Amino acid sequence: MDLTKEFPRSGEEMLGGYPWLARVIDKCRAYVDGTLGDYIFPCPIDMQLLTELNVTEDEMEAAVRGTTKDKEVLDRLGLPESNPDPDLAKWAKEFIENRRDSLRRQAEEEGRA
Repeated sequence: MDLTKEFPRSGEEMLGGYPWLARVIDKCRAYVDGTLGDYIFPCPIDMQLLTELNVTEDEMEAAVRGTTKDKEVLDRLGLPESNPDPDLAKWAKEFIENRRDSLRRQAEEEGRA
């Protein structure tokens, strides 16, 4: 992914039951490819998600390296494609609600608003 030419996915997009994970994968792929542009990997929000996943920055980079599909990354991280856990659903909802203003501003900056 070339973040000098396109935007990462929205932080609200769910992957494996987690918000922000698809965005982290996009940013990490760009980091690995040297096309991160003005984005930061890992930013503080990335780190909050990685902490929740109990995954280090290096582990995320290793999971992304050489993959082209999200399922490959999820498999490498040991995460399911969907997760019906009610505690995770509650956490995900709070994660998004606590960042609503930032997500809205981000959507505007990236042309999704």
